[in-house]
Amino acid sequence: MEILNRNGKIIPQLITKGEERKPWDAAHDYLDQEIIQNNNPEYVEPNIRHELFSAKDPEVVADGNHAALESFNESEYLKNWPRPQEQKDRFVWHLNDQFSEFKKANQKLLDKVRDPWIKVGHIDTGFQPNHPALPKNLNKEKSRSFIKGEEGKPAVDIASGTSMEQDGHGTATMILLAGNAVKKIDTEGNYEGFVGAAPFAEIISMRISETVALIQTSTFVDALEYAISEGCEVISMSMAGAPSKAWANMVNKAYEAGITIVTAAGNSWFEGPRKALPKRVLYPARWDRVIAATGVACDNLPYILEARLQKKSEGGETMQGNFGPADVMTHALAAYTPNVFWATMNDKGKFFRLDGGGTSSATPQVAAAAAIWLTYYRNEINEILKKHPGEKWRKVEMVKNALFTSADRHSYPLFKTYLGRGILKADKCLSVPPSNENLVKAKEANVNLWGILDLLGLLLRMKGDSEIDEVRSEMFQTEILQQMHTNPKLQKFLDYKETDLWTEADRERMRQELLNSPTVSDKLKEYLKSE
Repeated sequence: MEILNRNGKIIPQLITKGEERKPWDAAHDYLDQEIIQNNNPEYVEPNIRHELFSAKDPEVVADGNHAALESFNESEYLKNWPRPQEQKDRFVWHLNDQFSEFKKANQKLLDKVRDPWIKVGHIDTGFQPNHPALPKNLNKEKSRSFIKGEEGKPAVDIASGTSMEQDGHGTATMILLAGNAVKKIDTEGNYEGFVGAAPFAEIISMRISETVALIQTSTFVDALEYAISEGCEVISMSMAGAPSKAWANMVNKAYEAGITIVTAAGNSWFEGPRKALPKRVLYPARWDRVIAATGVACDNLPYILEARLQKKSEGGETMQGNFGPADVMTHALAAYTPNVFWATMNDKGKFFRLDGGGTSSATPQVAAAAAIWLTYYRNEINEILKKHPGEKWRKVEMVKNALFTSADRHSYPLFKTYLGRGILKADKCLSVPPSNENLVKAKEANVNLWGILDLLGLLLRMKGDSEIDEVRSEMFQTEILQQMHTNPKLQKFLDYKETDLWTEADRERMRQELLNSPTVSDKLKEYLKSE
């Protein structure tokens, strides 16, 4: 088990012996060793696998990755969700004026800026080099893989040959973000023109996983640090997982650097064996310094079954978007999904399907709108930042203000509950100029919940009132938060706001569930038994 420091870096030459050790016990062992040898109690955490579902599970269908269909027709749309009506350029319906308005927004940008350009970091599974719709400004030289054994290599998505391994997930989300112009032969005669929401953007691809179902803590940290060093202004990541201290620290670093991060709210299942997975917004999207991308269908109703007053799946597709709790939805924004196009590659020469879904499809749209707005108002933004040296975070808050202020809040009355700030409108967003007024710095990303502190008998630190206890407290808190995402019996606690205190009954329920869990560290159980 690899151990990470608080910045997400693997501690050199430390791969603990005895892989049977629970991940967090390995971290506590290292902390104890450091205290004895160097009197240096610094936070460490295991390099965990954020695997909220198995990509190999035959009953899991995620993000539109069904087996490729023989023909390109109405039957390709997901039956359980509404499909777009006949209209001009139906193939890219989500870009049209009555939906996300990307066609109008890009034309308005070109009218103002002769040669628009912005650098966008795309964190996903990489890209398949031969797809005809790859972004025209994909920087292949700068693109990198951060997967163990592939470090430093190009971010090329290596096909496994099975749809359940999420082949091409990065290619599909990248093309939604900034796809190039295609010919009718590429779309089986359905469409000719640009397919990306921000086709002018320079894309730096960062491969952090072989599948959307699994993220290693350290790969996201390394990718985001690389994006900062390369000068990316926007990050699009159609992935989600449980929180880690290293993730929180890197999100804070990116925010302070003025980078707008958009990540998927996450997906859940309303039927079948995956019904027990979390239905609340996952991390990093749950943090205030990140924009959480939620989903809205083409009928302007949420991509969530209960909001549509449905009781069961009619078409067999059981995936839906995540939402809540209420305080998280204040930094969430909805974009159109499902039944958007989904780029694919197979041996029949087929390059697209129509059944793209999940919040994976919504995320690159929100990121593209941020990129267009930043490019449109670049000079004005720089003038404001000149007056506030060292406060690049203001740039992120200006982007959020424009996206949230311009969002459609009239099409669906319960938007605050299920969508967040509303439905993305890229063209209306350009009518909101940058302003320095009323900007509030977002709360730091962290792994603290007052309920957990209360559970552990803490206010700010453990009762020993020492530096060692404070570090141990942080480690316990992170482990418990991770347990809340992976243990179905603890997911009710994800409904609590960060500052909520739990009832005495809930504290005891949490304590007992942690003590009964076979995956909880022995160190945490030892402490909980002593309380």
